[in-house]
Amino acid sequence: MKAIIGGTGIDELYPNAKVYEIETKYGKANYIKEENLIIILRHGVNHAIPPHLINYLANVEALRLLKVDQCVGIYAVGSISNILLPGAVTIINDFIDFTKGNRLSTFSSLNNVFHIEMSDPFDLDLKVKLKKEASICNFPLGDGGVYICTDGPRLETPAEIRMFDHFGADFVGMTGCPEFTLMKEANIKYVGLAYSINWASGVNHKQITFLDTQARNKISQAIISFCIQAMSKI
Repeated sequence: MKAIIGGTGIDELYPNAKVYEIETKYGKANYIKEENLIIILRHGVNHAIPPHLINYLANVEALRLLKVDQCVGIYAVGSISNILLPGAVTIINDFIDFTKGNRLSTFSSLNNVFHIEMSDPFDLDLKVKLKKEASICNFPLGDGGVYICTDGPRLETPAEIRMFDHFGADFVGMTGCPEFTLMKEANIKYVGLAYSINWASGVNHKQITFLDTQARNKISQAIISFCIQAMSKI
């Protein structure tokens, strides 16, 4: 089984879809079905759950219970470097976890201790297949960039963004961690796609200006549609 995890744009793309609820030992998760594909609603029904309150363990455990072995995650971000410009989308190459430890972030527990290896945070084979499908259907998919994750829900200060730039981050978001590592722990082949909706704070020496709602929804829906098409062929 294959899956997508997404946030912005799913409600608009599937306004009348039946939403399923699955109970896991970590809590409940919501998803919809698109043919032979599971789409996890990262923020719950009607995008009601902010980044710092998402039950990441339940969402990933739901994928395990649903026998998912390949998954693509979609992330809205703010651009720090020119690797990803506002309005563009790229495959995430690596990440930095700058969350403060307030999120339940691992399946490792008492009497179930393990340490996953993160030299390749994302599945290389799935990356290649997605790039091939993007080329076939002329979908403008970039390749590369480092994602840095903050707690949210507030946006970052200019000083924080300058620090993240020194760290080597190319874009910043609020939902990648612990999702990336939980997927690795769950042994699910995973790739993250980031799309930019703004320049991060202080990058262009102006107030943050987001792409308008219509533009954001158009981009996210195009990415979701591409992922559905690509995953059906992989």
